[in-house]
Amino acid sequence: MIEAMLVVLTNAVEGRDADFNDWYSNIHARDTMRMRGGLAQQRFRYSEDQVQDFAEPFPAQYLALYDVYDAAWFSQEHRDRARTPYMIVEDSLDLSRLDDFFYFPLHYRDKKPRAFADCGVVFEQMQTKPGEAAAFREWYGDHYMANRFRQDGIVSGALLGFEDYGQMMPFPPGHDHVAIWRLEDESARDNWRGSSPLADCPYIETGKTMTSCWDVASKRIIKDEVTYPDAQSLAKEEAARARIKAQNSVLVAAEQRIKS
Repeated sequence: MIEAMLVVLTNAVEGRDADFNDWYSNIHARDTMRMRGGLAQQRFRYSEDQVQDFAEPFPAQYLALYDVYDAAWFSQEHRDRARTPYMIVEDSLDLSRLDDFFYFPLHYRDKKPRAFADCGVVFEQMQTKPGEAAAFREWYGDHYMANRFRQDGIVSGALLGFEDYGQMMPFPPGHDHVAIWRLEDESARDNWRGSSPLADCPYIETGKTMTSCWDVASKRIIKDEVTYPDAQSLAKEEAARARIKAQNSVLVAAEQRIKS
């Protein structure tokens, strides 16, 4: 049973998407699954097909979801291993903006257990008004989620809330609640088009609500798949590590030539 979900929003350095995706899917995701506290991970990319018009571009290109059984342990593992051979951080990652926050499960419904690995997601981000968190959670579970879950094409839905416990970042996120809806196909996104009950919810700051759509960027992996890798996955990881090693060697050689 998971204790928390780590929700990570990231960007690649401009022009480095291929390197970024190679590093994240074939090295970083697998490095994190070797850490204590983690159970599973999957990555998504921001879809061209969206249901909400944003006044400014959405701030992230990629979304990663981690199922975690011990948030504090998982955070400490990141601190201890970051930028060591146990957790390589490639320069294709844009470090100017990172969102790494644990959210803790509040409500969950699933129509097709074990069938969500190939599903894209709708990602809802919500900020409650002061003192209204409990009322919002009750409204979301009893009203919003119950009605939404009856719609076609929805596989599962989860509402999660932010808590200070175990966090990696020394500051809170811009939204204290998120929801992850896994969809059977892209047509299910139509459920979110047009008017939304979230727009009329009295317990949240509706002007801050963000609803975004995400396509699968890499398959879901679990800890056992990294502990006991198949030949294909291991070959991809080794190739990605070799690419980074070769790239770093070229950079070091170039710096030495400049200095000389």
